[in-house]
Amino acid sequence: MSEKPPDSAFLDSIDRTLGAARDKAYQAKKSYDQSDIGKAQRDLTALGRFWHQFVRSVGWLYLTLIAPVTWRLYRGVLWLFRKYRDLWHHWVYARDQYGDPQFSKKRGGLFILTTIAVLYVCYGFAMVASTYPWYAATVLRDEEVYLSNSQPRHGNFDVYEIQGCESMPCTDQNSLTFEARVTWFNEFWSIFHNGSLFYPGYIAGAVPPVISRCVITSYGTRRRFLVTQLELNADIIQVKKCQPLEAEGEKGDKAIHNRDYRR
Repeated sequence: MSEKPPDSAFLDSIDRTLGAARDKAYQAKKSYDQSDIGKAQRDLTALGRFWHQFVRSVGWLYLTLIAPVTWRLYRGVLWLFRKYRDLWHHWVYARDQYGDPQFSKKRGGLFILTTIAVLYVCYGFAMVASTYPWYAATVLRDEEVYLSNSQPRHGNFDVYEIQGCESMPCTDQNSLTFEARVTWFNEFWSIFHNGSLFYPGYIAGAVPPVISRCVITSYGTRRRFLVTQLELNADIIQVKKCQPLEAEGEKGDKAIHNRDYRR
């Protein structure tokens, strides 16, 4: 039987030593991972990896979806600012007796006031333009309903809440809640149709405190979920006629026979 070469025995000794070292390292790592410090380090590593991946994902969303839009908006705002600056330099300088341009504080102040007025009007037109499609899709003209109660909403006399029903007798299925409030669109609508500004108090005042048959113009949704959860009450913008039922000699059980106005 031949003996192993000396080199082979030496290599086996090295392998056994390395194996023992690996076992000790594994056992030490296992004990460390099961310790409180090891668990904390593992949690911190996972949290750091999560935030790194989350931030990279948000960055991708921004560069892909948001940045193209914001960059165009930024360029548009920058272009408007340049035009505004050119107008500023054109209007705020007055020439002196020698023909040299001199800055005028008066012109500058008037230019600022004009800017504020123009922005205010532009904001109003934007609000009217954004509300008109909603109005056109939901408006109900000369609708007959029963109304009986109007009061300021939360003590705000610019917003009145008006309650009633589509038909008699009133139930929880045909009850209605309207709002008479000051908005840009309501103001423009009233000026165009009535020749005067919109006054919510007069709309609410046209509704008697008793059950009355009314002919109104309104717009907005009457979906109960949107009304109750988002407070999107329909806007009442005109009360053409309101007659108490008692004055008509009715007992309150005569139905108007409305079509279903809920949309």
